[in-house]
Amino acid sequence: MEQPHKRKRKSHELSNSQPSDREPATSTSANAREGDFMEGAIVRITMHNFLTYDHSEVFPGPKLNMIVGANGTGKSSIVCAICLGLAGKTSVLGRGDKVGLYVKRGCQRGSVEIELYRTRGNLIVTREIQVENNQSTWMLNKKHASQKAVEEAVRELHIQVGNLCQFLPQEKVGEFAKMSNSELLEATEKSVGPPEMYEFHCELKTFRTKERDLEVIKDLQLRTIYTAEERYNVKKSAYSNNVVSSNSALRPPQFLTTTIDVEERRQLEEQLRAAERQKQSIDQRMAAIREQQANLDRRDNELRANKKKLSDLKSKKRQLEQKISTKQDSLRQMEQNEINLVAIEEEANAKIAAVNNKKVTIMGEYLSHLQSKARLNMEKVYLALQSAGLSAEKTKLETDVRESSAELKRAEVDYTKLDKIKTNLLMTCKTLMKRASEICNMTPGETAVPEELHAAFSLLPETLDEIDAMLNEERTRAECFTGLSDAVVDEYNRREQEIKNLEKELDDKTNELTTYRRNIAEAKERWLNPLKKLVELINVRFSDFFQSMQCAGEVDLHSENEEEYDKYGIRIQVQFRRNTRMHELTPHHQSGGERSVTTMLYLMSLQELNRCPFRVVDEINQGMDPVNERRVFDIVVRAACGVNTSQYFFITPKLLQNLQYAEQMTILCVHNGPQMLPPNKWNEKAFIQRARRRNRT
Repeated sequence: MEQPHKRKRKSHELSNSQPSDREPATSTSANAREGDFMEGAIVRITMHNFLTYDHSEVFPGPKLNMIVGANGTGKSSIVCAICLGLAGKTSVLGRGDKVGLYVKRGCQRGSVEIELYRTRGNLIVTREIQVENNQSTWMLNKKHASQKAVEEAVRELHIQVGNLCQFLPQEKVGEFAKMSNSELLEATEKSVGPPEMYEFHCELKTFRTKERDLEVIKDLQLRTIYTAEERYNVKKSAYSNNVVSSNSALRPPQFLTTTIDVEERRQLEEQLRAAERQKQSIDQRMAAIREQQANLDRRDNELRANKKKLSDLKSKKRQLEQKISTKQDSLRQMEQNEINLVAIEEEANAKIAAVNNKKVTIMGEYLSHLQSKARLNMEKVYLALQSAGLSAEKTKLETDVRESSAELKRAEVDYTKLDKIKTNLLMTCKTLMKRASEICNMTPGETAVPEELHAAFSLLPETLDEIDAMLNEERTRAECFTGLSDAVVDEYNRREQEIKNLEKELDDKTNELTTYRRNIAEAKERWLNPLKKLVELINVRFSDFFQSMQCAGEVDLHSENEEEYDKYGIRIQVQFRRNTRMHELTPHHQSGGERSVTTMLYLMSLQELNRCPFRVVDEINQGMDPVNERRVFDIVVRAACGVNTSQYFFITPKLLQNLQYAEQMTILCVHNGPQMLPPNKWNEKAFIQRARRRNRT
């Protein structure tokens, strides 16, 4: 930071390519071509009034970038610019908690602009910070945007400045060794795993949490122990085997030790007798209904017989009417014949008068005629009597027909009443059947009685005498509880309903548990196998790095319980001396230098897996002995400058002499002081020429 009595300092950073007013930008890195950058790599960093910088631009290379400079020159300011410029939180840096503190002292606002490589066109992210209200203004490609839009754009490029496996600032180096195995696993999944790997892991943890809750509900072991005055509940979880006990005082006994109220008992007995009388009345009504049904059946049969008899009478009536009609025709014929006899008689009288001589003969014939006439008259009388008898019989038949018709109408009325009774009985039967189906938990329309009901019915008596005996027995038992209060009955009913609700809830939870277990099995298969392969790849690289240092290291996927997915973690074990065994990396067992070496080599093991576009490690070599620092540097150069590796930022205040460098490296030297030139006046070629002239002289 500048001192008040000194002239205002200009901070400047030498990079492999700086703009100039006089000459075009050049590059000292052989591979600093745009085509070598990976998707999301940093092409340019511009800082204005940010921490120690008035204005500066940094042009990193596509592979390993060594940022070197004395303490306080502004190396870590570049790390802060990367973090805050890509929508990172101030807590990631471990420095100031307010973003306004990162603006250069004495200025009211500062800005960071980061250009990220994209094949479809670079993305420029700009953040302007106001000191007054600690607020920021964001832009994407020079257009105003929200912070959420910036975060989404950064996430699409797989940039995770909050992941210690990708972004390790100076203040967080010591925290890497303090990470738990589970935290390290999640950070590794986010950094180098497929995008869906961490999502599957989160799903598994969520499913397992719910499954654990359901298992506790389903498999909870419960025991109740009674003493003379208290009740003890002992619960033991089948999942964790934790035992929890509770006790409560027993209520005073309410049955055998309760004083019997004689009046209340008399009332209860009267109620029982009234119920018995009501039952008998119902039985009598049912018997009367059954008897009425039998009478109606008999009446129905009688009416059917009468109907048949009436039909026969109607047929006989038709026959008699036919006979009467025939007799009446004969009678009319005979009357016609009587008229002809009178004419004959007149003719005979005329002839008698004319022929006297034949008087005797004619008289004889006349007498014969009179006899014939007498016979005809007798026959006519007989026919008239017969006709009168038939008329009387016809009248009687008509009377019978009218009586039968009236009786038929009464029978039809009885039939209507019978149909109503049958309908009422049928409705009653259907109602009772529906109620029985509900009680037996049978679905509507189901006619087959469940097997369990058959088994229950088989235990019941089969005769009326046995049923009466069972009722008497149950009645006797009920009389033993004459002192039972309404509160106890209400409590019993409430507990019974609670049991039913709990049984239903248990069934629902069991089905839900089955579903979660199926989901867990599917998600586990998609998550665990790729994770094991990923950890094995990391272990191979990690072991090779340690072996090249004449040490031993190992990375494995560790879990004490395979079903507890929140307990899975990556375990790092190292051995730095031959006479010791491997120890797990902890904040206390290894020295600070050993922890730094382990951290650096683990990060380098992730380098070739290469899902994140860049990594940042700030001054991790502090505390290393020269031998380990040289070995780590060689490993970093080989791994970060290889083929298909992501961009790497390695910040250090110093470098050992005679290190092996690679042409793919980019060295960024940070200088600071009162005599520094502003960036727009810096010329790299002129600086090199002046240095050569000084060397010649």
